[in-house]
Amino acid sequence: MAARFTSSIYNVTTAGGDKLAIDVTNSISAGLPPNKGLIDDVVRWMKELGCTRVLDFGAGVLRHSIPLLKAGFEVTAVEYQRAYDRPKGAEYRAIAERYPGFTRLMWPGDFVKSKVKYDVAILAYVLQVVPVKTDREVILEQVAKRFDQNGPKRLYYASRFGDAVGLEDSTRYNDGWVKGRGANDRTFYTEWSAADTNAFFKREGYHRAGTYKGPSQPYIYEFNPGVI
Repeated sequence: MAARFTSSIYNVTTAGGDKLAIDVTNSISAGLPPNKGLIDDVVRWMKELGCTRVLDFGAGVLRHSIPLLKAGFEVTAVEYQRAYDRPKGAEYRAIAERYPGFTRLMWPGDFVKSKVKYDVAILAYVLQVVPVKTDREVILEQVAKRFDQNGPKRLYYASRFGDAVGLEDSTRYNDGWVKGRGANDRTFYTEWSAADTNAFFKREGYHRAGTYKGPSQPYIYEFNPGVI
């Protein structure tokens, strides 16, 4: 695994020549409520199948982990330590830790070493803020390795579309843009059409299995290696 994954910081040079540091945890929206459509669909589907274990990858401040814990599921939240060092991260972590089914694993070390398996994974607003294409592939590979091989191997994906309007060409980096103006609040954003998103997931062994009510791209994928 690339050394850069040990930190949430990416040092980049934009198309305009600016050398900047991107912190992917700056993309966390601490005040947003959970996506109700996602939560409702996950809860309904898991209860129908008798599934119990959820992986919330890139969990941020646990806005999806906490309602799933309240619904009675075991939830493993994966995130950089930096996200929990902030006041809101620490606050919501304390709430989640009241539930016996909660586990947090730091990315990458704790998660990569973990042998725990999951029935369902959530990737909510994660891949689009990762500025290096191959790192996105690694994330999907690592998630796939931890599905229970006897289980359904389902992934819920959420992303935005249309937020690139007005972003300047000078801030381009790889296939997206650097956002933010201050020295300590830079982040990254890219967006793909539905066809682009499906093609990317298919290359990594996931096939599109449905949608749910929610964000611009509320997609459900199932892991099925060898679909191509």
